[in-house]
Amino acid sequence: MKTFLRFTSLLLLTAGVLFFGGCKEEEKDEIDPALAGNWSNELIGNELKTFTIKSNGSFTATLTVTGGANGDGPGTVTGILVKEGNDYMMNKMEETTGTAWGSAVGIYNRTYVQITFSNNKNTFELKCADLPIVETFFGGTFNRQ
Repeated sequence: MKTFLRFTSLLLLTAGVLFFGGCKEEEKDEIDPALAGNWSNELIGNELKTFTIKSNGSFTATLTVTGGANGDGPGTVTGILVKEGNDYMMNKMEETTGTAWGSAVGIYNRTYVQITFSNNKNTFELKCADLPIVETFFGGTFNRQ
């Protein structure tokens, strides 16, 4: 009986060590903390674009689509930025104001963009090397508001 209790105790101890002391969960890449905040390209009219970015990478962007096949007009897009290496992936994008062009936004999920800071991280430039249309609608130079 003593052997059984020792064996059971040893087994439980081993299981506990493996459970609590096992491999660490892989850390997620988080956005640069300087991205969190309100941003604007400071243009006027249909050229105005804004971003509100939270520290968890979720964002809200306002922009106006002109000359599009799916219709024109201002709208709001929500999504999330995920840092992957030197790039950010724009994902889970949805147009939330019901525009005619909003249904096309999801096509560009998982698109990588390049964000470069300047002016003591009070300005960033968003570019998209892979899909020029993403840069057309979301790209530009944005200043902290």
